Amino acid sequence: MEAQLLTGFDASTSGKGTNNPEPLLLRIQTPAVLPNDIKANLSGCFVIAEAVGRLDKERADVRLVSLSCLSNEGKAIIDTPVKGFVTDSDSKVGLSGRVVSRMGAATARTIVAGFFGGMGDMLKSAATTQSTSALGTTTTVDSTQVAKYSIGGGLSEGAASLHDFYLSLAKQATPVIEVGAAKKITVIISEGKELEIREIEVEPF
Repeated sequence: MEAQLLTGFDASTSGKGTNNPEPLLLRIQTPAVLPNDIKANLSGCFVIAEAVGRLDKERADVRLVSLSCLSNEGKAIIDTPVKGFVTDSDSKVGLSGRVVSRMGAATARTIVAGFFGGMGDMLKSAATTQSTSALGTTTTVDSTQVAKYSIGGGLSEGAASLHDFYLSLAKQATPVIEVGAAKKITVIISEGKELEIREIEVEPF
C-alpha cells in the first residue's frame, strides 16, 4: 500500500531506544495491492507504527502496530493489530533519515568546566605552602593569600559539579535518526490478516 508519513520523528539509536520506540502515524493513499493483482480499497485508513533508529544503516526500522478504517458514512469501522514493515522511495526496508548528534555542545561544556576546575586547583595551590617534618607533610594557607585560596576553592568545587552534570548529559545525548513528515512510503503487511468490519450506531444530529 502506498502511504504518506503524517508525523516526523527522531528515532533513538541507543540500546534504550529499542525498548522505547518512537510512535508515528501513516495514511494509506491508494488501494492495497494483493496477490494476483487483486486490490482492496483501504485508501484513507490510518496505520499506527513504531520506529527504532539504526546508526549503522542511517535508517529507521519501522514496525506496524495497528490499522484503523472508517466507512464514508461512519457506520462501519475496522480497528485491528497488524504486522508488517515499510520501505522508502529507494525500495529498501526502513526509512532513510539524517543522523543528528547533540553530543558536541555537551562535550564542549564538559571541557570548559574541566578547564575552570583546573584553574581553581591552581589558585588553591598557589595560596598554600607545604612543609615537611618528622611528623609528616603539612599544608598551610598563606595569611596574605586567603582570598585567592577561597576563590580557587569555590571555582574548583563549582566546576566539578558542572563537569559531572555536563558529562552525564553528554552520555545521554546519543545520536538520533531524524525523519521528516510528508514522506512517501510503501506499507507492507507481512502476515495475513482477516479484517473484521464492525457496524456502529451513529446518532442523528
